Amino acid sequence: MTLFSFGKRSVIAAFALFLIIGVVGWAWRSHNSIPYVTSPLQTVVTPLEEGVSWIADRISSISRIIDISMKNRIEWEQLEKENAGLREKTVDYDEITAENTRLRKLLGFREAHKNLQLVAGPVISRDYGTWTNTMIIGVGENEGIKENMAVITPDGVVGFISDVFPSSARVQLLTDPRTSIGAIVQRAESRVASVVRGNGNMPTEPQFVNIAKDADILEGDNLVTSGFGTIYPKGLYVGKIVSVHSDDSDFVKYAVIQPGVDFSKLEEVFVITGTTGNGGYDKPGVAPKLVPQTQRDKVEGVKGAAAL
Repeated sequence: MTLFSFGKRSVIAAFALFLIIGVVGWAWRSHNSIPYVTSPLQTVVTPLEEGVSWIADRISSISRIIDISMKNRIEWEQLEKENAGLREKTVDYDEITAENTRLRKLLGFREAHKNLQLVAGPVISRDYGTWTNTMIIGVGENEGIKENMAVITPDGVVGFISDVFPSSARVQLLTDPRTSIGAIVQRAESRVASVVRGNGNMPTEPQFVNIAKDADILEGDNLVTSGFGTIYPKGLYVGKIVSVHSDDSDFVKYAVIQPGVDFSKLEEVFVITGTTGNGGYDKPGVAPKLVPQTQRDKVEGVKGAAAL
């Protein structure tokens, strides 16, 4: 009986609801013909319509903002990718251009020095310390590299091979304080010969040492290898004199040298494996004496230096 009563009330309530909805709908459709319905209904509905309209506008505005932001974000990411691609291409192009410039310079040097048998090798690593200045190059025994071979670039002398491995070799640089190279002033009026040594106190400034106090050397003079030793052929550019100083003993003087090679930028080098024609290592006859003729000039057992 209780269930039947509940169902009957539900049916009556539903019928009343539909009736109300029907009357409201009919009144709204007929509000122009029923003035006394129009005004109250309009008063009730208008704020609701405005609220719904305002909410719809805000939702639409937010939706447009979100849509525009998403599109801008996508376009920005696309532009970022394009810019990254362009930067990568630019870097690749600059690297290729720099490499081509270096290789053309190396090729031009090889063509201009056909008397030298040259093996090109890349620089693998560097060890620039206070008392040692060496680097490893990517050629070794397999390419015919041997100890005490000269290492150069088109800009000048780099050093010599101090250790050899199957596929690599260690180069002792011109700036190493253990290195000495026989050199001569290129200027025809001078032709002063002595030794260029690495400077342990200032690795970037090797010195032209044991020069007679009255010897004709000037700032700006170029130094080339003298060819007196058994490593470096004659005439390879060593560097330029940038300053001249008196030795502590005041009997001789020395000059600070700016090497022709920028050791901080080395990427490829040449190893001189031999010479032909007039470029032999061993010069016949008596080697010219160093200037001055003093005990300080005797550089015996130093690789690359002349010995009296």
